[in-house]
Amino acid sequence: PRVFEEKQESASTNADLKNIIYSSSEPVFSVISAEKQSSGRGRLGRSFFSPSGGLYFSVSYPLNGDETDIPCLTLLSGLAVHKALKDLYNCETVIKWPNDIYLNGKKLCGILCELVVSHGKMTAVAGIGINISLSKEEIPVELRDIMTSLSIEGFSAEKEVLMKKIVQSLDEYVYSQKQLYSLNEASLDEIRTLLRAFDRKVKYTLDGEIKEGYITDIQKNGAAVMTTDNGEEIIISYGEVN
Repeated sequence: PRVFEEKQESASTNADLKNIIYSSSEPVFSVISAEKQSSGRGRLGRSFFSPSGGLYFSVSYPLNGDETDIPCLTLLSGLAVHKALKDLYNCETVIKWPNDIYLNGKKLCGILCELVVSHGKMTAVAGIGINISLSKEEIPVELRDIMTSLSIEGFSAEKEVLMKKIVQSLDEYVYSQKQLYSLNEASLDEIRTLLRAFDRKVKYTLDGEIKEGYITDIQKNGAAVMTTDNGEEIIISYGEVN
């Protein structure tokens, strides 16, 4: 059974959960949530603005084998967030590959997944931050054109209900359906639809080279397919997309 811990403030729920994993010789099935984060992190070491008014939580997944990568966890986390918001509040979101959830053209949620090695065991950690009740005035001026919250878009949500719904879906994807390394056809179809619905050109940067295009497909291992304006298809497994 999962252990749920709620904190008023955390530097980073991912960091808190990783510390528990490092200090435990037993598998850690935990969820840590916080009212706000003082040092929230995003991909590639970026900071993640996470004041009061959001739902910030991290969930751990002890693994059995000698996995060195968790390619599908980020997209499965995004799918779990999307489905929970749709099922609970009829709120339609889309996914920007690989780790952002958008609502009405602005970022609503960020996801950071990490693989922890401790005591000879692997544990996956999924960190999810959703803007719930932030007002426009609480969002820094420089972020107002790109960031939104459920309340700004006319939705209200119960944090604990939403969190537990997301965790329930993720547990199903990871343990029952075993999709951590290969997406099944149903999830592939849903994620493809949500990625294509993010109808915006993106820039892909790898080793200083920049390509522009649209995310047009997704592979079973979670890699994205970007199609450039001249029809070139590029497989994106890592690098920066913005």
